[in-house]
Amino acid sequence: MSDILIPQKWTPKQVDRANMKRLEFRRNRYTTGSANLDNMIALLKAVILCPEHTRKFSPKAARYRPHPDPKMRRVIGNCDVCNEYGLSSLFLNEKDANEEREKLERFKRALEYGHLFRG
Repeated sequence: MSDILIPQKWTPKQVDRANMKRLEFRRNRYTTGSANLDNMIALLKAVILCPEHTRKFSPKAARYRPHPDPKMRRVIGNCDVCNEYGLSSLFLNEKDANEEREKLERFKRALEYGHLFRG
């Protein structure tokens, strides 16, 4: 048996993306809700939780924060633990939450200056 060697010209970013895709957890019908939540936290993905699971979730311990935009803190979707559809809370990991907060501040600053020089 022989191996066929094909030269691959991948950038380090493409290699990292392929590894993340390979390691990504795929939920199936045998997966418990808490295992799904743990894997989403490990992958630093946004988490949607129903009111019952929001009370049990400790965002500080998981290094998560509610979405910085008050209009986005409550969303309609499926809970990542119990898969129940309804009004839920949206949490982002700290890095993404900081980026969103900065984006919101830049938008408000641009809006303020836009009104000043509108003329």
